[in-house]
Amino acid sequence: MKRILFLLVVIFTSCESDSVEEFTPEISAEAKLYSVEQTGENQYAISRQNIGTAIFGQSDNLVQLTIFLKGMKPSTQKAVHIHNGTLEVPGRHWNQGYLFAACDSLSLGRRWDKPFLGDVGNVTIDSKGNGQLTIHTDLWRINSGDNNDLLNKVMIIHENPQDFSNECTPNHIHNHSNNKIAGGMIKLISEIPQNEQPAIQMEKVPDFLICK
Repeated sequence: MKRILFLLVVIFTSCESDSVEEFTPEISAEAKLYSVEQTGENQYAISRQNIGTAIFGQSDNLVQLTIFLKGMKPSTQKAVHIHNGTLEVPGRHWNQGYLFAACDSLSLGRRWDKPFLGDVGNVTIDSKGNGQLTIHTDLWRINSGDNNDLLNKVMIIHENPQDFSNECTPNHIHNHSNNKIAGGMIKLISEIPQNEQPAIQMEKVPDFLICK
């Protein structure tokens, strides 16, 4: 099996110097993302139009996710969630088996600040219709076989962005309607045919600074 190499830029808490260290996943997973069309109440038909890829890698307890989107409406944002169920029949937002809010859960020592652990975030789409988002967390696992396991969950791309942190404030009010426009099942890289595997080497910058 091909080994995927990520380069992770780490900003130390001193905020005085940067260090680049190699992040080599011990295990990797991928979700190929396809457009969907709603055919009934919570039922969707999957098109053959590939609109991107989500690549997961895990090293020790750190999981890195990078989402690539293409062919989107230019200069927009798309909310991304991880759900239970399938792409044809999505279930509830994935929350590691419990219903209570995850707002106060700690991800790499910082508040997750989103209601569900399957709340990924918003991907910003550029003027050419392309978008990319990279996040890191120690709240997820790949092929662990427990409630933290991402495998066989479904990634959903929504039409509009979402104010995730606002949902963690008391008595928040917002429109929960947000059309599902694409998605894909999360599978181990070893379960994906060799000719469909992602590029071997990528250089990514973390989505957060450890220092503020």
